[in-house]
Amino acid sequence: MKTFRTILAAAVLAAVFAPLSAQTLAVLGFESDSFCLDQRTGVMSDLLSDELVRIEGITVVERKRIDRVIEEMDFQMSGWTDAKTVKAAGKMVNADCVITGSVDTLGATLYVTARMIEVESAKVLHSAKMTCATWDEFTRKLPQFARECVKKMPSPNRFLDTWEGEVPGGSVYEITFAEKGVCTIKASASGDFGTAADGKGTYSYDKNFLRLNARLPSSRISWSSVYKFDGEFTSFNILVPKSDGGDELVRVSFVKTAD
Repeated sequence: MKTFRTILAAAVLAAVFAPLSAQTLAVLGFESDSFCLDQRTGVMSDLLSDELVRIEGITVVERKRIDRVIEEMDFQMSGWTDAKTVKAAGKMVNADCVITGSVDTLGATLYVTARMIEVESAKVLHSAKMTCATWDEFTRKLPQFARECVKKMPSPNRFLDTWEGEVPGGSVYEITFAEKGVCTIKASASGDFGTAADGKGTYSYDKNFLRLNARLPSSRISWSSVYKFDGEFTSFNILVPKSDGGDELVRVSFVKTAD
């Protein structure tokens, strides 16, 4: 059995894609320096949450869970402006991103600002603004405002975990995708005899392509391939050596194996 060897994979031109897994979003609330608005900020954030639920690909944390976090951590609304506080609260409700913001007035005009913050990095990913003069105008503009709030929300990393796939008559691949684009690869012969190899590498992805670069003791892996997702299964093209020499492009199916 030949030693594991994989080289550049060609991308296929078309594939059928399953919908992206949902990102979890928590609307932590709005703050206001105006006493007359203080009673309305909670209603405004609840209405925004209701509107976000309608957007495909987003799971919104229910208000009761957020309220329990506020109570447990003894937050004041002013705490939502602190990145560390927002990150801690987001982790407690298992959110990928959180939305917080402010409501201010200037004359008869209401200014609403919402900031979307990535929980893992505590970075502000996007800021959305809305102005309105009446409550009716606020509710009328709310659907568009909700879409603006999340337009830069990152796609979920569906690769995280360990995947295993076997090339017919060839090697077994075990790839573990970790955070921050790091991966490890184990390759071994599918039979009782043969050699095994371990390597480390990096990866990146978008809505269409998975790109991976890794080094093993006797080879380097570099592929860029359209992937197809279906629940706990994924597949992409890789180029593998043939027994009679040369290389062959095959579609390898992977199954998620880690708990």
